[in-house]
Amino acid sequence: MKAPCLLAMLFFATVNAWCQVPKTEDSLIVFLEKQPRDTSYVQALNEYSFMKVRNGDFKKANELIDEMDQLVQKLDYKQGLYYVINMRGVVEYFRQNPKKAMEYFLKAQEVIEKYNLPQKRHQNSLNNIGIIYEQMGDRENATRYAVKLIDYQEKNKLNPLKSWPYDQLGSNLKFYKKYKEALIYYQKGLDVETSLNDFSGMGIGENRIGAVYDDLGQYKEAETHYKKGLAHAEKADHKMLQSELLTNLGLIYRKTGDYAKSEKYLKRSMAICKEMDVRTPLKTIYHNLGDLYFFQHNYPLSEKYYLDALEIAKETEQPDYLYTANLALAELYEETEDFKKAYTYRVASEVAKDSLFKVETAQATEEMLRKYETEKKEQEIALLNVKNEKAALVNKSITGGGIALLLLTGLSAGYVLNRNKLKRMREYQELRNKIASDLHDEIGSTLSSIMLISDMARKKEGSDHRMFSKINSDCRTVMQSVDEIIWSVSPVHDNLEGIVLRIREFATPLAESGNFTFEIMAEPEIGGLNLPADVRRNIYLIIKEAVNNLAKYSGATEALLTFRPLKNMLRITVQDNGKGFDPSLASGRNGLTNMRSRAEEIKAQLDIRSSASGTVLTLDVPF
Repeated sequence: MKAPCLLAMLFFATVNAWCQVPKTEDSLIVFLEKQPRDTSYVQALNEYSFMKVRNGDFKKANELIDEMDQLVQKLDYKQGLYYVINMRGVVEYFRQNPKKAMEYFLKAQEVIEKYNLPQKRHQNSLNNIGIIYEQMGDRENATRYAVKLIDYQEKNKLNPLKSWPYDQLGSNLKFYKKYKEALIYYQKGLDVETSLNDFSGMGIGENRIGAVYDDLGQYKEAETHYKKGLAHAEKADHKMLQSELLTNLGLIYRKTGDYAKSEKYLKRSMAICKEMDVRTPLKTIYHNLGDLYFFQHNYPLSEKYYLDALEIAKETEQPDYLYTANLALAELYEETEDFKKAYTYRVASEVAKDSLFKVETAQATEEMLRKYETEKKEQEIALLNVKNEKAALVNKSITGGGIALLLLTGLSAGYVLNRNKLKRMREYQELRNKIASDLHDEIGSTLSSIMLISDMARKKEGSDHRMFSKINSDCRTVMQSVDEIIWSVSPVHDNLEGIVLRIREFATPLAESGNFTFEIMAEPEIGGLNLPADVRRNIYLIIKEAVNNLAKYSGATEALLTFRPLKNMLRITVQDNGKGFDPSLASGRNGLTNMRSRAEEIKAQLDIRSSASGTVLTLDVPF
């Protein structure tokens, strides 16, 4: 479990060079003692408050912001008002309260627009809002703001540039496992920070690059960049960044088997988080220490840190944290054969998993309703525009008024019909959510409990109890089937990205056990392509069958799955470098008959070509 990303540096309203505000803490304190209470004093308070935020002294930072707020009102200093609101957002960002931070940054944007503040303030505002969207996991809006900011910077020839939008695009490429391209954008962001001699930004850039090499399994390169980042963070006295880099280095050393170094770096990170009283990153560190001691079979210490992680997870009430913490404890107690505790924590992890599923479903429903309301408003605006046009035409002539009336009547009828259609769609989506939720809660949870009990009974009674093994095996099979039904019914996964993630989840273990590489390539712009449930399910099952076949029979060392948009269709290709087979000899073994039947069901074209040098399956799905 990697450290949670702080990998974007908020602009903290550094004063302009002409203000001559010092940059070190000691000189700032002297400056504030001698400087009259004017706008330069406000700017110095702003700089000083950020230093305190970066060092984790949030209490002192808030005191300075309050002092700044009072002076700004007294001086009627409009740009100072922006500094105050923006800095309150920065505090919430560093305390990892993104929703609260977003409230402040949106208010800061309103101040910029109201008082027509300089372009640099607008640049900073776009930067901050985009970063918070990234922290909240809203990849779509974060990317939108990144592109918007790059365009704004280049259009207005602003200097210096902001590095975050390049980092955000790099993160998108990393998400789709396009690591080489991601490194190019991350390097652009690092170059911007290096040109500014900004040690915090340089540390963040090195951290991002290190994370790419970490994901690639190139641990030496990752270690090099993490250490460079740590050196920069120490020069900047950026405590939270130091903690994150120390955690990442600790994980690198655990992966490479250097447990002593791993413990050293993780405990250094833990000390910083305790000093700053920042709980969420501390939960991650506790969990990583629990993993470290588990691998060393030091179960008492592993238990201690897992329990510490669970305590914080309960405080934050985040289902994903509760799930991972309870699951870790369940696996620990299974390993130590304390099956009673193992069962208790396994059930708790399943309850958290249920909550996580419901949260995801609720978010998907909320997104659907947002789109529905947007479309409805667009219809209302169009209707209003026609009404206005009608009024203008009536003033000119009766004929024009009649035409407008006819047009209004037609549009009104269309609006009503469209509204009813959207209402039916909304009811349909809600029904799908309910079906998926009921399947998950009623059948899924029951099967999960049976599987857990039979598995623990088998371990406790010994491997000779074939009945328990049979029950456990059958439950796993049915669980997989139910899981696939839930996936196909739930609106959460209606887009193409859902298929890609599902296939990656299924194929990765197969590739690892079969000693072949499996890569998925999909154009980012088709990730949001919505597909009907039956089309999505049949596409997934066809690809699943193809991947199963190549894993079992092909003897391939490399396999590639691609998604490519063509005119009026989506082309999906599965290819490998295996020994091939004769496609005309369809059998129950390779499931070709079922694959062709599924393709016909969704009116798709399925083509399979195979030779001694490999197999290529092509599926053309009409939009």
